[in-house]
Amino acid sequence: MADKATGQCLCGTVKYEITIPEKPLYSGLCHCKDCQRYTGTAFASSLMVPKADVTIEGGLKFYGKDTDRGTFMERGFCPDCGSNVLCRSSDWDDQYVMSAGTLDDASVYKPQINIFTRSAHAHALDAGKLHQFKEREGNCMVPRE
Repeated sequence: MADKATGQCLCGTVKYEITIPEKPLYSGLCHCKDCQRYTGTAFASSLMVPKADVTIEGGLKFYGKDTDRGTFMERGFCPDCGSNVLCRSSDWDDQYVMSAGTLDDASVYKPQINIFTRSAHAHALDAGKLHQFKEREGNCMVPRE
């Protein structure tokens, strides 16, 4: 069964509604250098959905460039706060890749794979092994012995 989901950028200027297919074509973590630079972190958490199932409120600004695979990819972000919202590519005529961090309900995102791991930061693949805090503890977040 497909899930309806909503999301927005950090400032709320861009809002969207999507339908997530029961089996998305892609739902995972991309470790390519472009995604690292796009997100400013070690990987991009994203999922692919049909363009026909996406409604966007508010305008996106796009930046495009050629990829290592020889396709042209445009990354859409909020023109006010800069939040990464989606990607579109000449490789996917009828799909968007949505930034999972912009979803209002993160439980609808179910990553299945890691891609472009040849450029992954070593710590990113071991992230689940790190000490975890449910919230900030005191003045720091470093485990105390």
